[in-house]
Amino acid sequence: MALTFAVSNQKGGVGKTTTCMNLAGGLSRAGYKVLVIDADPQGSALEWRNRNEESLLPFEIIQLASSSIHREIPRLTANSRYELVLIDCPPGAAENRGHGAITRSALLAADFVIIPVQPTPMDFLATAIMVPLLTDVAAFKPSLRTLLLVSRKPTTASRLTRDVKQALLATMEVEGLQMEVLETEIHQRTLFAESPGAGKAILDYAPGTKAAEEMEELTKEIVEKCLTVNAYGALAE
Repeated sequence: MALTFAVSNQKGGVGKTTTCMNLAGGLSRAGYKVLVIDADPQGSALEWRNRNEESLLPFEIIQLASSSIHREIPRLTANSRYELVLIDCPPGAAENRGHGAITRSALLAADFVIIPVQPTPMDFLATAIMVPLLTDVAAFKPSLRTLLLVSRKPTTASRLTRDVKQALLATMEVEGLQMEVLETEIHQRTLFAESPGAGKAILDYAPGTKAAEEMEELTKEIVEKCLTVNAYGALAE
């Protein structure tokens, strides 16, 4: 059965689709058969793929903005070659009941939740709003693991990043939720904004750049934390 990652945050503009698509590119390069599910009704991930008549992405992508994702994924992966599924969740679940149902379904389907968050107080507050939803889903899936990713980080935000991490972890601890903070941090770089226009993941659009190096590090860390030792060895080759 394929392992499933939901990339989710209540707040838009935190690099959610960027994280999902580029991580899918990194994992595909590592040799995994990856399916991306665009669960955002806005269809940003699918639009990324459709920039060219023939996809330039090393993974497959479908749109499924539905509250039945957790029931659909077993059907999609049962007789397929997919090893990993990444779900790009919609933002604004607290304000939009439709989006909330989609996000809840994605979390129910997931083995891991990756939460990209910008290191600002407003983004911390928006992320903390996810606590009730995560608590609800964790009651059904106690094995669900939540990973915090610092995303779109300005180069001068080191102290603020530490403060946000500590505040978010404290909030989760009070609510009885376990959250792991990823060591990799993704900075705000122009190349991340350019690559969707070319229809490519960052590792193909700008190999050898700082942006590509950060995504390579994130891929390695996700494999190390979430997948097998053998898979990590294959990635390192």
